Amino acid sequence: MGKRSDLEPRAISLYAEGMEIPQISPVLEVSENSLREWKKRAGSEWDEARADFRKGQLASMEDVGRRVQRAREITRQMTGDAASQSAMGQILNESVQSMVYDVMDQIRTSLVDAEEMPKLIKQISNIALILTRTEQAANLNLKLQEEIRKQERERAADAAAKIAKKGGMSVERVNELRNMILGVAA
Repeated sequence: MGKRSDLEPRAISLYAEGMEIPQISPVLEVSENSLREWKKRAGSEWDEARADFRKGQLASMEDVGRRVQRAREITRQMTGDAASQSAMGQILNESVQSMVYDVMDQIRTSLVDAEEMPKLIKQISNIALILTRTEQAANLNLKLQEEIRKQERERAADAAAKIAKKGGMSVERVNELRNMILGVAA
């Protein structure tokens, strides 16, 4: 147990942060009665400290909101334009944005020390590379699917044209049927 002059500032600080006297007592090893007496002697100082702390928290939350918005803008710029991506690319993009935001938040809140920074930068770089390669693969897959559909339409059009010719349809009508199946404007 220390002196009041040493412990009271810490008691006020804990009270300002939202702790109540019964919670502060074991932390500082000061009786609840002594803490109540200190608070009473100080007048409104303890309650003003709590009010000021809450105001500071609100200002801090506004600052956090601004930082979150900025981090989102940065990650959007890093990961590209979602309008030009496939559905899979958009999902991956959102995932990367979340990961980058989390890393940026860790850096901002000093949860990452300077020695870990190169490792995090490499991880972000690898994530971006994975995103790029996955998006390229998704786009290639879409092109292959479209090519397969085109080939299937051509086979169907050829088969329909063959049947139409056997049925006595004119060459002009057969070509119209074929173009209709292929989706070609006449």
